[in-house]
Amino acid sequence: MNLFGPKRVLQQDQVDRIKSWTRETWSLGDDTTIMVTELECREPGCPPIETVIAVLEGPGVTKQYKLHKTTDEVSRHDVERLANGGEPHHHAEGVL
Repeated sequence: MNLFGPKRVLQQDQVDRIKSWTRETWSLGDDTTIMVTELECREPGCPPIETVIAVLEGPGVTKQYKLHKTTDEVSRHDVERLANGGEPHHHAEGVL
């Protein structure tokens, strides 16, 4: 995975929409931090760019969701599908 390659400029209004959809879909309070970013991958079988949604619910409690799309392509339906288990790339982590 190339984390240091040329970085796409994310559209802040779309990132804010994805955060809002995430907060609404999971009924998250204002004390929960949501981060949205893109990762570029150059390994075989990996999508060229994926959107990562990280939900930080408290000290050491992080859930991470990945969509094989750019942030520009992510819709409310995609976020809702993540919440309903329709997307296989979900990771829960105990420590950041």
